[in-house]
Order: sequence, then structure tokens, then C-alpha cells
Amino acid sequence: MTGNRFDRAAIVLGAGAMVSAVLAFTTGDPWALARIRGATVALVLVLGAVAIVAGWRGSRALMLTTGAAVLAAAVLQLIQAGRATNWLSGNGSTVALLLGLGIGLLAVGAARHRG
Repeated sequence: MTGNRFDRAAIVLGAGAMVSAVLAFTTGDPWALARIRGATVALVLVLGAVAIVAGWRGSRALMLTTGAAVLAAAVLQLIQAGRATNWLSGNGSTVALLLGLGIGLLAVGAARHRG
């Protein structure tokens, strides 16, 4: 395992994304923090796993690519929120979750890696 703090941050962000899939099985307050339904479950599981691999291998390019993909999903959800066509089956809370994960991955991927 890598000793770089940025790589560890990518691993934690990926694990957090994967854990957020648990929200698909929750209902009601306070557990339904973000709406994770349909394709969003697969999205956070797959991209979370890719983020973990990026951190494990120390691949900045893969961190940046994964972060960009998560941000693209957030923008897609933002555009489709409240409309009949909603491929990710989410709402504003889904956008917030995806934005946080995407920005976090872009930040650790773009940070200066020393050593």
C-alpha cells in the first residue's frame, strides 16, 4: 500500500463512494441523506472501485479521470433533476454527493505529489 497521503485520500474517497451505495436501502430521516437509486448505485460502486485502484497504484491520471467522470455524472443529474428523463434516478442530494466526491478526487489528483 502506498504511503502518500494523497493516494490514501483517493482510497478513502473511493471507499466512501462505495459505502454511499448503502443509502439505496435506507428510507426516512436521518438515514436517507442522499438519494441513491437506479444507475447511481452502479455508478458509485464502479467509480469508487476505480478511485481505490487509482489511489493504490498512485495514478494521478486515473484519479483525475475518475474525478472528471463523477463530476460529469453530477452535471448530468443536475440537468435532469425534476424532469421526466432522469437516468440516474436522483435529485439535488445526489448532485451534492457526486460533486463532493468528484471535486475531492480532482483535488487529490491535481495536488502536488512529492516523493
